[in-house]
Amino acid sequence: MAVRRKDGSWNVAKLPSGDWHPEEIKAAVRMERRGMNLQKLARDNDLHPNACAHAIAKPHYLGEQAIANLLRLSPADIWPNRHEADGTRICQVRVRTKASPPSTGGHCENRVAA
Repeated sequence: MAVRRKDGSWNVAKLPSGDWHPEEIKAAVRMERRGMNLQKLARDNDLHPNACAHAIAKPHYLGEQAIANLLRLSPADIWPNRHEADGTRICQVRVRTKASPPSTGGHCENRVAA
């Protein structure tokens, strides 16, 4: 179970990838503020009600930010597998099944296939 230590760090179970276990994230959100859950957190941050739940399962930038801000951590602390060693986010590019014209730009400068 997620437990916040006196120094502000969290004692949580982690997946083999180094990411926090999804249930630990949910428990930490509930413990941080009374009556808080992932849907309420998303709505409080003007996001789709499922944004934070999606962030636990797969990369969702704004959902990850909302969870990390509530827990007073950086997203790289919770999801190190989604970030470089220096804390910059790894660009997640979806592999397309159909051929499409090459993109002339996009949301990432350095595209790295996930």
